[in-house]
Amino acid sequence: MNLLNLDEAQRAPFARIAAGLIRDKGIDPREIFLNVLESQEAPEMNYWMTMVLVQEHFVSAQQEVAKDAAGEVVKPLQAACLLQNVGMVAALLELGGFKGSVTDREFQLSARIASSHEDQAILGLLMKYAQEKDVLEPFMRTLQGSTLQ
Repeated sequence: MNLLNLDEAQRAPFARIAAGLIRDKGIDPREIFLNVLESQEAPEMNYWMTMVLVQEHFVSAQQEVAKDAAGEVVKPLQAACLLQNVGMVAALLELGGFKGSVTDREFQLSARIASSHEDQAILGLLMKYAQEKDVLEPFMRTLQGSTLQ
């Protein structure tokens, strides 16, 4: 699945960049991941860097990246939705960066964040992912019909 329909050939330069930062500069891959999360660069850059860091440098797509005001764990997918990082959202969806299904709390929370920001690009990605998994209707029903605690 390639939610952004990006050319796989574009991955190689980002793999070299990540490897160089880790090998030559001694930067922790998790630190690079957090920088990509906060990045406002082009979606392609954030997408490929996320893919490379998770697949080649073993950064967890489900790691805790922060705690919210209520002390709840914030996962990368929710943070990427909040920061409107389309590239990272696409990569995290493809990498399974959430627990459960599209009707469970983590995915629904991400959708509600995107909805509250009226972020059509991210909502579109979440819907496209659900459609690719043949669960668009349950996803939409849950999104429209429930509140998250």
